[in-house]
Amino acid sequence: MHRVPGHRFGGTHTDEKLAILSNYMRAYTTALKNQGFALAYVDAFAGSGDRVETKPALPLFDGDDEPKIITVPGSARLALATQPPFEVLVLVETDATRRKELDRLKTEWPDRKIVVHPQDANATVRQLCTGLPWRGSSTLPGGMRCLMFLDPYGMEVDWPTVQAIADTDAIDLWYFFPLMGLYRQASLEMPRIDAVKQRRLDAVLGTNDWRNQWYGTPYGPTTLFADPATSVRTADVNAIEKYVGDRLRSTFKGPVLPPRRIHNARGSPLASLFFAVANPNPKAGALAKRMAGHILNSGSSSHTLSR
Repeated sequence: MHRVPGHRFGGTHTDEKLAILSNYMRAYTTALKNQGFALAYVDAFAGSGDRVETKPALPLFDGDDEPKIITVPGSARLALATQPPFEVLVLVETDATRRKELDRLKTEWPDRKIVVHPQDANATVRQLCTGLPWRGSSTLPGGMRCLMFLDPYGMEVDWPTVQAIADTDAIDLWYFFPLMGLYRQASLEMPRIDAVKQRRLDAVLGTNDWRNQWYGTPYGPTTLFADPATSVRTADVNAIEKYVGDRLRSTFKGPVLPPRRIHNARGSPLASLFFAVANPNPKAGALAKRMAGHILNSGSSSHTLSR
């Protein structure tokens, strides 16, 4: 039973993204099970391993009008349940209470290698990307491959972290990109974006070029000689999402798929679930693209082949 009061999140958007992730987990480990790689799963914002939802009451009978609190598996438990299994799971969580819940997974699954990291997600992911033997070692001659999930609570992932993932040539990435947070920070009028917000946008996107790409004067695009005080946002949410995808494509050597747009309960764009492949091998990239594309387009499990 879940023990963390208050770690409640979810809804249909959570169900949607976790269904996609879970389906790809199975496709991924099946495709690579006989390829000689040690398979890792890295969850950079792991939470508690469970998620708590409140289900509305169904007043069909007298006295049955109380909402139900239920606990369902989060991404970490879905990874543990994946068959064929991952050899190692790396779960990153800075919150001490949630981390205790993750530590309990080691007791529940004593035969599995589960590593819980308490450090900042950006620093931990970059350390893993530069420190793990992706191309093999004396103890892992076949090298490693990794499925990574970035599901930040907000605009927390810095672009050097994304670059480090891409540079491994070994990671398949699902990135639940905070689209709503991005376009909320990018106010309709450029003067309303203070220096702190501008720096955060620069950090998340890895460039300050968004200023020129998203903003213009009422009479045309922003130029070097335009007055920022008169600049207004000309990019809508679709253009902003495309810009993020183009940034990922400029960084990853393998395919980057068009994202699944996730909406909140009011129908507003909440996030974009991007899939990106670091592996430059055309055959590996084509298979990953086919598996992920099938899941994104149909919402069902992908057929798998070796890669």
